Amino acid sequence: MKILLVEDNEDIREGLTDLLESEGYSVSSTGSAEDGLARLRQESFHLVITDYMLPGQSGEWMLEQAAREQRLHGICAVMITAHPRVQPPNGVRLLHKPLDIDSFLRVVDESLTHLRTLAP
Repeated sequence: MKILLVEDNEDIREGLTDLLESEGYSVSSTGSAEDGLARLRQESFHLVITDYMLPGQSGEWMLEQAAREQRLHGICAVMITAHPRVQPPNGVRLLHKPLDIDSFLRVVDESLTHLRTLAP
């Protein structure tokens, strides 16, 4: 399963990439919403995990743009934030920082399991 991870904090991005790869996922990561959207335009992913606050545009902007462009069809999305009042776009799971690793991995697994049940 292919995951796109969009996180501007390099330490968090590298740590989550290592964690997800140790669980057997293929991870492509970037630090900006603009680059994340460009990757969604070029590649297929099963899951997008994005931070809410990013330099330039937000993770929410990226997901909304991708949805408008029909790039999220059949893709699950998770948004991570430290902000207490963020409302995720429709259908996007929200996780709050600091991340509980077990909860994070459970949400990733649940999202991808949900995708598998929808596949023909």
